[in-house]
Amino acid sequence: MSWVKCPPSIPLLGNQLRERAGISQEKLAEHVGVSKGQIQKYEYGKDKMNTDKLQRVADALSVSVQEFFATGEDVLPLAVSEKLLLDAYRSIPNKEIKESILKITTNATRHDDKE
Repeated sequence: MSWVKCPPSIPLLGNQLRERAGISQEKLAEHVGVSKGQIQKYEYGKDKMNTDKLQRVADALSVSVQEFFATGEDVLPLAVSEKLLLDAYRSIPNKEIKESILKITTNATRHDDKE
């Protein structure tokens, strides 16, 4: 079994990717087969993670392992659902429909802020 010497980006990206995926530390721990405390140690960079566990974390978050090794200049990758939404939006040929969708999503985010 290989152990991954985590670059500084892994703890930070792991936390960001987990939060973006909407998965709690508890749920991630269940998927990976470790305790919540162990997930916290991974996220804070306190423990090394073997490659098997890194793959399990990536699977749970629907990202590739490579995304944990992004540098500060890299942009966080899109989640699968975000990519599907973006691809669908880009394939709409009608400009007016695109503008309507943009208005709907913009208004939806404003509505959520008020609640």
